Amino acid sequence: MSEAPAQVADRRRMAGVEERPAGREMGRGGMVESQPNQRRERPVRTRAPQVDLSDAEIFQRGLEAFAELGYEGASVRELAKRLGVSHNFINDRFGSKNNFWRAVIDNSLHDLQAPLNRAFEADVGDAEKLELIVKAFYSVAVTVPQTNRILAAEFTRSSERMDYIYSRYTGPFLRRFEPLAKRLMEAGRIPRMSMDILFAALNGPALALTQTEVARRLGRTPDPSPAEWAQMIDSLVQVVLRGLLPARPAD
Repeated sequence: MSEAPAQVADRRRMAGVEERPAGREMGRGGMVESQPNQRRERPVRTRAPQVDLSDAEIFQRGLEAFAELGYEGASVRELAKRLGVSHNFINDRFGSKNNFWRAVIDNSLHDLQAPLNRAFEADVGDAEKLELIVKAFYSVAVTVPQTNRILAAEFTRSSERMDYIYSRYTGPFLRRFEPLAKRLMEAGRIPRMSMDILFAALNGPALALTQTEVARRLGRTPDPSPAEWAQMIDSLVQVVLRGLLPARPAD
């Protein structure tokens, strides 16, 4: 009596005989067809999908994240969460977190160069030009307070990001500003001082404008109007410049 196929299979398994892998194999009667092997496919990484955010929204959310968390604290995962995108979006779109940080800084400062350029190019005397530059400098700080917080943090340490900021923005500003400052020093209009002290005299108040928490405790309204900001800037300019440019005595 011949065995049923199931009995044969059971007897082969009990004897430790393994089934041949599926595929095309050689039997006594020649080539025999069998079922192909089933191999698991590896997952394929795809590029991040397009998002329903404009470039302006992407950069603004990135700016707010870096200002609040700092560069180290703003992980790629946290940035993706705040942008509402996939984890791969930052690397796929910008190449790296560092490149995204640079794009955020460039976007925030690009349009703000215009007020400074107008102040530098104004057809006025050196003292009047200094006042225009300082006023524009403080107006920029108010317009992008998040950027100012990022710069304040990066100015305290040596890093590739500090090099980037200095080479792209701070250095070019100081190269334009230094000849004006030297002419005013030589004319006796402002005290003689090194450029680092002069920059501290100008930049310190700009940083203070963005220190909103302590300012509120000192009486600043929670959400100043444009007119209130303009008044604060004018007051600060007068405080700074009266120290740098004391009024000349009347003849």
